[in-house]
Amino acid sequence: MRITLLMVLGLAVGWAQSDPGDALQQLLAEGNAAVQAGQFDAAIARFQKVIEALDPDSRAAGDVYLRLGETQRRKGDLDGAIQSLARANDLMPGNATVVGTLALALDSRGNRSEAQRAYRATIDLDPNNAIAMNNLAFLLAEEGTGLDEALQLAHRAMALTPDSMQMTDTAGWVQLKRGENDFAIALFAEAVAKEPSEESFRDHLLMALERKGERSGVFGETISALKQVPSPENLAKVTALIQGLK
Repeated sequence: MRITLLMVLGLAVGWAQSDPGDALQQLLAEGNAAVQAGQFDAAIARFQKVIEALDPDSRAAGDVYLRLGETQRRKGDLDGAIQSLARANDLMPGNATVVGTLALALDSRGNRSEAQRAYRATIDLDPNNAIAMNNLAFLLAEEGTGLDEALQLAHRAMALTPDSMQMTDTAGWVQLKRGENDFAIALFAEAVAKEPSEESFRDHLLMALERKGERSGVFGETISALKQVPSPENLAKVTALIQGLK
């Protein structure tokens, strides 16, 4: 599973060196609050006002372009996001958060080759960036290329974030693409056991179980339960059945 949310609004790159004044700080704070409230147009308008008041070639402007690009990405304006984030990258070269956020926008836009390059650049800048590793592994698995590398990336992401079932699900997806169905089932089962309400985890486990072709015993019961409409009772049953799979 791709991870698509980065927390970038807490950044304040360059502000200490170029204090924009209380009025712009207030606009920036209002923009951040608007993003958190899902009011993306209001946030974009405020960030643009701040940019207009800053030195266009400053790192402070780069920081606001990052916020603007992330807001545009969340809104779904991927072309605008890529443009803003590319500008942020020009003004703040070597910033892993900027490059990682640009990678997410490129990935969502379907620019897979560019997204792969951006994810790799993010990992070069931040060798422990589990999100970039996870998403690059997912992309490689989707393409069916570099599956050995994808597996290494997915396992590294899991090791860095052992409590993230999204990482576990991605590792299972890579194993499934490699034809290692039993390993995939084990990983998907772990993810579903921890987060039984996550639909994508259940779908992936169902896919792996059906690919296995076993319809008797606990396998058949689990397949049947996964196909039912989720309810508290059904999710509890799925969780119990998964213990049998293990």
